Amino acid sequence: MQKIERLVAITLLLQARGKMPAKRLANILGVSTRTIYRDIMALSLAHVPVSMEYGPGGGYYLPEDYHFESAIFTREEAVSLVLGADMAGNYSLFAGDDYLHRALFKLEATLPDEYRTDVRAAREHILIDTTDWGNGSSASNIYLETIRLAVLEARQLDIFYPCLTCTDLPGMQWQRVDPYGLVFKGTSQRHVRSGIWYLVAYCHECRLFRSFRLKHIEHVRVREEKVEIQSSFDLQGFWEKTRKHFDEQKQPCILKLCVRPPSRYNLRGDSQIVSEASDGAAVVRVETDSVDDAVSYALALGADATVISPPQVRQAVADTAQAIAAIYSSRRKNG
Repeated sequence: MQKIERLVAITLLLQARGKMPAKRLANILGVSTRTIYRDIMALSLAHVPVSMEYGPGGGYYLPEDYHFESAIFTREEAVSLVLGADMAGNYSLFAGDDYLHRALFKLEATLPDEYRTDVRAAREHILIDTTDWGNGSSASNIYLETIRLAVLEARQLDIFYPCLTCTDLPGMQWQRVDPYGLVFKGTSQRHVRSGIWYLVAYCHECRLFRSFRLKHIEHVRVREEKVEIQSSFDLQGFWEKTRKHFDEQKQPCILKLCVRPPSRYNLRGDSQIVSEASDGAAVVRVETDSVDDAVSYALALGADATVISPPQVRQAVADTAQAIAAIYSSRRKNG
């Protein structure tokens, strides 16, 4: 959550819930109390009449007749703060709070017509998905604002991103993409800022639409070329399919391996010997939390383990092994 969004959230919370101490605000917004103190000072400098009542039951509060003044924000800030409010309004700490939802509605209603047009456009390209995904990473990404502007301005991007399939040389690659949208995927953590950002874009290298996790983008270059929008593309539909795939990857997976003697000592977790051969090799059944975990488990055993099932894990291990071999082969050739 950017500072401007946090200032708006504080104002809305004080309007909707009345008196609140700094510690409570800090817990809701996932920041330190020191940050809240600085934010209150910033609000005061912006002529938002925040007052403080000391002692038991005290806290920050706003006059009952205070009306939010949207004119203090630029067009870009207005879009950011409304989208930030969308995220806040959908999270568990704000769910069911009719006063807060009314405050959010009033905030958007105060925006000039041209600002509301930009907000509508942003909502078409930025999805807020609040279905829980366990404990996800909410690490900030320094390129989020750059990518967001490229999405809204329909500008092509070059991103430096790990890829095993786009080119003949796997690994970190510069990839030219047409950005179509951003998705904020919520996690089960309670703070407003908990979640993972994804860029949905058309990759010119592999010639298909993909989702790119912003945390893994190491560098971004904005290109002069405009995106030629494919009118048939449906961001919501694409993300629903992507989320379904992710959810399937996170389902428990029973891994069956043929393990040679040297690696039997490296078996870990919930593993069970199904059968043994005379040369000491064994067929092993392992319970893993997901397909991704099963792939990682098999790769960690190296060449002494062969995946028997399931087929998607066997294929993923083979593809990864080929990609790794290609990387080292290329480095040998290049000295």
